[in-house]
Amino acid sequence: MTQKLDRAQVKKVFDVFDYNGNGILSLAEIDRAVIELYPQLAKDKPAIMRAYKAADTSNDGFIDFNEFGRLTDLLHYYHELYKKFQQLDIDGDRRISYVEFKKGHDLMGIKGRSEKVLKAAFDEIDTNHGGYILFDEFCTYAAK
Repeated sequence: MTQKLDRAQVKKVFDVFDYNGNGILSLAEIDRAVIELYPQLAKDKPAIMRAYKAADTSNDGFIDFNEFGRLTDLLHYYHELYKKFQQLDIDGDRRISYVEFKKGHDLMGIKGRSEKVLKAAFDEIDTNHGGYILFDEFCTYAAK
């Protein structure tokens, strides 16, 4: 279980990892901060990347202090989503097949057991129509 930080703790961590003192963090600095601050999240690279992209509200490729506070909140959110995603991803290939989806659709709150209902739900979530639900697609669906 991850523990959220208060603003003073976030500032302290931000300052520690702002190695060059420029007031912004690169993705490499964020990755290192996550490894040291949340070691249990270090393997959840898709969740880290999703949180990083969502926190970078200025779209400049860096995280400033205000965005860093948001990043820590998003890390918790996407970590929980990734845990659920991994439960559905039975074979561990970082994508959910239709067979895996049928076995665990209830974890996503999808009601119904008929093939027609499940296939329609799967196709709605699989927005790129690649035949698998990717983590980004899973997150988009979860946000609805």
